[in-house]
Amino acid sequence: MTVLMKLTVGALWLTAGATRRDLSSAEYLSRVDSHRTFAPVPKDAGAFGRLTEGAIGGSTVLRWQPRDHVAGRELIYLPGGGFMNPLVSQHWWIIQRIMTATQAAITIAPYPLTPEHTVDDAQAFIDAVYDDVAGRPSTTSLFVAGDSAGGNVAATLALRVRDGDRRPLDGLILLSPWVDPTMRTPGAWQRERRDPTLRCAGLRAAAEAWSGTHDLHDPQISPIDDSLAGLAPLLVFQGARDVFHDDAVAFVEKARAAGTSARIVIAEDGFHVYPGAYWTREAREAYELIGRFVADPSGVVG
Repeated sequence: MTVLMKLTVGALWLTAGATRRDLSSAEYLSRVDSHRTFAPVPKDAGAFGRLTEGAIGGSTVLRWQPRDHVAGRELIYLPGGGFMNPLVSQHWWIIQRIMTATQAAITIAPYPLTPEHTVDDAQAFIDAVYDDVAGRPSTTSLFVAGDSAGGNVAATLALRVRDGDRRPLDGLILLSPWVDPTMRTPGAWQRERRDPTLRCAGLRAAAEAWSGTHDLHDPQISPIDDSLAGLAPLLVFQGARDVFHDDAVAFVEKARAAGTSARIVIAEDGFHVYPGAYWTREAREAYELIGRFVADPSGVVG
């Protein structure tokens, strides 16, 4: 573990106590602020490119195009937050660095959240965003990325794209993806003692609210229950301190066994969505690899 990663992990143990307490029980859902909204656009956003706001289906969509945009290169980013919490300032850090590394225009889709909404509401919006970006004549390559619950939303979108008559994805990028919201894996619960932020009980409750009328084992809720065959090239980043670690590893192994080109990068002392700690070597290496993947997916995942 590098010194900066070690210091960051220590800082999280000191500062993330409220998050750990919230996620330790299902009661967290009853305390979610119904007026919550995503973090404001960074004041220096214009220094990195042109950021515009639009709407699809009455919901906000943002597009951030870098100054050195490779024409036609598009990426849709789906932020995490346990299906409950909106985009936070750390997401802007991640999105800006992915944009810089890939020279792609980033469409940011803050999808409807639980407990006010369910997966069905969110997927209707996400599908509309995908079809809008994919249907532009100028789009020549299209990637989808997401972290945590946003990684789940990205993965399930990839399943629907595979199974429908739609423009195929060029690649899928997942940061600490929540691929099994059933939280059935014993290793997830055992890893809580190493995870400075997440707790399984609250996450499971959020997943139940998100699923609505769907069974938690439905691949559109738990993508790990899909065959994972025929997916776009897949690149996953995962921290070994994260309760999602075992499921992310199993997800990539299952995808490979099904014939999908996939690669997982594990930071042995990385925490949940560790690339958000952009000041660490591990995060810098992640963004560099993401840049290479978008330029040449097969060259990175084989």
